[in-house]
Amino acid sequence: MTSVEDVRPVSRVGVWVRGHGLAIGLMLILTYLVLFPLGRLQYLALENGAEAYREAIALPNIGQTLLTTILLGVGSLVIAVGLGTVLAWFAMRLPQRMRWLATIPILPMVLPAVAVVVGWAFLFSPQVGYVNLLLRQLSFIQVEQPEVGLPSGPLNIYTVAGVVIVTGIQLVPLIFLFVQSSLRQFNYESIEASLIAGAGPVRTFVTIVLPLLRPALVYSAAFALLLGLGQLTAPQFLGTREGIRVLATEVYRFGGESPVDFPLSAAVASPLLIAGIVFIVAQRLLLRRDFRFVSAGTRGAARPLKPSRLAAPAIIVYGIITLVLPFLALILVSLSPFWTSSVNLSKLTINNYVKAFDDPAVINALTTSVTVSLGAMAIALPLGYLLTEVLYRRRGYAAVRAIIDTVTQVPLGVPAVVFGVGFLYVYLGNPFMLYGTPLLMILVYVVLVLPFTVRLQLTSRMTIGSAYEEAARASGAGVLRTHLGVMVPMMRGALAGASILMFVILTHEFAASMFVRSTRVQVLGTLLYDQWSRGSYPMVATIAIIMSAVTAVGLLLAAAIGGREASLDKL
Repeated sequence: MTSVEDVRPVSRVGVWVRGHGLAIGLMLILTYLVLFPLGRLQYLALENGAEAYREAIALPNIGQTLLTTILLGVGSLVIAVGLGTVLAWFAMRLPQRMRWLATIPILPMVLPAVAVVVGWAFLFSPQVGYVNLLLRQLSFIQVEQPEVGLPSGPLNIYTVAGVVIVTGIQLVPLIFLFVQSSLRQFNYESIEASLIAGAGPVRTFVTIVLPLLRPALVYSAAFALLLGLGQLTAPQFLGTREGIRVLATEVYRFGGESPVDFPLSAAVASPLLIAGIVFIVAQRLLLRRDFRFVSAGTRGAARPLKPSRLAAPAIIVYGIITLVLPFLALILVSLSPFWTSSVNLSKLTINNYVKAFDDPAVINALTTSVTVSLGAMAIALPLGYLLTEVLYRRRGYAAVRAIIDTVTQVPLGVPAVVFGVGFLYVYLGNPFMLYGTPLLMILVYVVLVLPFTVRLQLTSRMTIGSAYEEAARASGAGVLRTHLGVMVPMMRGALAGASILMFVILTHEFAASMFVRSTRVQVLGTLLYDQWSRGSYPMVATIAIIMSAVTAVGLLLAAAIGGREASLDKL
């Protein structure tokens, strides 16, 4: 007969596994997926007495590259914060019948970044950009007429200013969402009191609204700054033509193009990695005393402000400039045999679309884009659910949960180019040779979207609480049945919202994909860049339109599954 003493140790082990095993297992998975590639890169850069760092410091014009990177980050931040905050304020002051206009500042998120950048190039290319063609027709605008070739200007998108402006406009939806979410929590009595006391709208906005917005502005501005510093899309498409270099393009030059120099690429990527780590550590310290910026009152925060006559026109103009014009330029070029200085509507044709869908490379890239995106989502959603369960239920040791919480946020701070070169190096040889397979792209995609799915699911989990789960368990339902039958259906909106956001991010992903692609595994964004490099501009525009259509279809499907709770303005 087995004694009680013999059973007790086994029981304790079982309890320990149930209480801590899931948390420790998830911590190990996260550490390998997220930290291992970054650690291997830094180890590589520090080998041989940090020789790679010495080579990086000795690179020609490295000082100018750093300065341009800082200018890109700060300049795009100023544009994004200024426009995003003003648009969010105007969105709250729209007349009731025009509230639907509040979705316009979010819509640029559903257009692939590569498509938007190319659209801006078609508009403001110095010689054949459509806006420049129109401006040169005006009598009061004079440009130099060369003896050979086409006139240039007056505007030029292939400059540092052009790259900064395009990047800043791409970041506006991010700031808009953060600020709008904060504005919805306001109690507007203090604002009304300021207006009644005689302060004008501008003074009220500066002295009352902006201080209340500080927590949202601090976090979103820091996040936007990191995205600007690590930006690859606009600099790679618009800057390399004129020799404009930032750290992200240098990381790609040494780690993504032949001949590959991984140690030098890792050393060049270090400032971006350090900036990301500083962001992750500092974000909570900066927002620690958010309670100082809370408005209190007796009436609800949802009470609308007095409508502004400027709100609707301002948002409409923004939508025309950032959405309509670039998209029209893409359509026009995609329907043209060539991108030239003359526009002949009679020669528009759909031959480029026919050619694209007859091209095996385009079909393979389209299939790969959808497949790897769905594959990454299929892994990230349940993984995010398990991480949410550990964080919400406080399972495992406190130190383990702290590591999980921190490591989950690392991809928010570290630019995608750093993960791209890290995954390429780690999986280019033993023990795992994944280069040239879709699995490599799926793994890096999972890492990139993990913070977003965890954040959305954790917010929903905290809203639902534990009462329904405990009731199901008390009624005799097992763990699996409780989660699949009760919790998952109740979190349907959050899961659909996470799916929408992940699908948008992944089908638009460009930076990391440039590293982990191969001749056999391409996505639409990397194929579009190859066509751009070859000068096949009508095909570039055609692929951009196809990318936009794929995203739109995915959004509609996810929204249909998730219902109203999965709408864009709630992400």
